[in-house]
Amino acid sequence: MQEAFQDASYKTPLENMLKICDDADKVLQQLNVTIASYDSLMKQLEVDISMVESEKKNVTELLQDYIQNIHKNLARIGSNSTIKIREKSLKKLKITLPVWEDNEKLYNLRLSDFVDEITEEGIRLFENNENAQEYIGRKVTSKNLYDTVVGIGNVQIQLYKIEEQRERQISWNQVARNSGGEGFLSAFVILSSLLDYMRKDDSDIFMDMHEGKVLLMDNPFAQTNAEHLLKPLMNLAEKTNT
Repeated sequence: MQEAFQDASYKTPLENMLKICDDADKVLQQLNVTIASYDSLMKQLEVDISMVESEKKNVTELLQDYIQNIHKNLARIGSNSTIKIREKSLKKLKITLPVWEDNEKLYNLRLSDFVDEITEEGIRLFENNENAQEYIGRKVTSKNLYDTVVGIGNVQIQLYKIEEQRERQISWNQVARNSGGEGFLSAFVILSSLLDYMRKDDSDIFMDMHEGKVLLMDNPFAQTNAEHLLKPLMNLAEKTNT
């Protein structure tokens, strides 16, 4: 008997028919019972598959909403970082994101592939009595979801470097090369913007929009003593109520 028919659900009915092969009526009766059993099994499998597909669709939609929510909230960070420097309004922290609507089909395809990959590997781990929960927990994180679907590398972060005579926009990679007072100012811009974002609660209509935070720092202005750095720092602290 072929390996595909070694399963008991196939093997047993075939063996039963072989035992009665000398009686045509009994063979026909057994065949009808077997076909009816398989028809019932197929209908149940169709229902099960439909339920699985429906659940997969629900999970995918939930993940899509979650990733899109991350995308929207990333755009809000730094929204309150505009201050005046030398009579010019400058947005100290600028986060540029891909337009979700322009890439939605691609994002949906990536997410679908991601869910398929998780499903296949999860089934393999279950079948081998391995820890699928640990695998899923490691793969389904905010960072990995966003990076897989949108791509963290597609998010552009820019700050303004304040020099004595001018201001110029620099990339995230260039920020890391800032030192001394300029480095502290860049770090403060990011920290104050994050704190300002975390304080916001759009669902609370009674929230005090001037709610602030107190930062305890040990001699924070040691390296930030130049006027061209102190003024924007204090302006931003006042703007974000930090």
